[in-house]
Amino acid sequence: MKPSSIDIPAWRDRLVPILSGLGLLLVLVVWVPMSWGQGAALVAPIAVAGLLSAIAVLTWRAEDQRQAELARLRRDNADLTEFVSVTTHDLHEPLRKIEMFGQRLHDTLGPVPDEKQARYLERMMDGATRLRDLLDKLKTHARVRDDHTKTAPVALDDVVTSIIEARVAAPHTVALDTLPVVEADADQMRVLFENLIDNALKYRRPDANVDIRISARSEADTTGELAVIEVSDNGIGFDNRHADRIFGLLERLHARDAYPGSGVGLATCRKIAERHGGGITARGEEGKGACFTLILPRHRANLADT
Repeated sequence: MKPSSIDIPAWRDRLVPILSGLGLLLVLVVWVPMSWGQGAALVAPIAVAGLLSAIAVLTWRAEDQRQAELARLRRDNADLTEFVSVTTHDLHEPLRKIEMFGQRLHDTLGPVPDEKQARYLERMMDGATRLRDLLDKLKTHARVRDDHTKTAPVALDDVVTSIIEARVAAPHTVALDTLPVVEADADQMRVLFENLIDNALKYRRPDANVDIRISARSEADTTGELAVIEVSDNGIGFDNRHADRIFGLLERLHARDAYPGSGVGLATCRKIAERHGGGITARGEEGKGACFTLILPRHRANLADT
């Protein structure tokens, strides 16, 4: 910056105490002693003007700071999204080599008589598979705020029916009510319901088939008509004390050996719901199942920048 240039925020910083002090000085030193005389009618507006000027500048500064902080957060979010996208892309190449040469080693060796060596190879291959799954889901999570996504009318019936046909097989069942049409990003709606249905299939009780129920109703608030969709199951459930924790990124309530998963799916569900101006909550009972309540605006023009 050139020495002759003016730093506007710094100039305002100096102006605020000057105007505030001037207003206070006029009130305490001039207006009060003259309030018994005829000069009070002239001094009072000057004092009030000084105070109002100080308040105006303070408000101006606060708005500038708020906008600057908002811009910084948006830059940080964009940088984080780019970092996750680039990182997950670059990590796929060495991961492919681990999987490829691990498979070649397995094919070359054939049945390994040494149980310890066989277990090492199996764990290496399993670890590579889990890492690939985690990278894919983190990339999906990061792309939820992709500024190029658009909203359009989405028939949730069609989305959920196609997911059920692809992922749910007998003896497991899904009872599906008629679902509404919402203004949303179709790809993100698919990701959201895939995660909810996969969650029900994953956390099932070993002694029972999976029974999923997906119901819908309409409500209204000050923002307009809302679609309220509940996805419930008869699985292992969870302690309600953890109802918010399960939506945390990479949060897990169970050991990976007991129930596989990346800890990203439900965090992505919440991010998608909130980006569409809605939300998602959960309630559960250990050993009896869980219920996820999804709230989405029926009509929404733009996605939130989250």
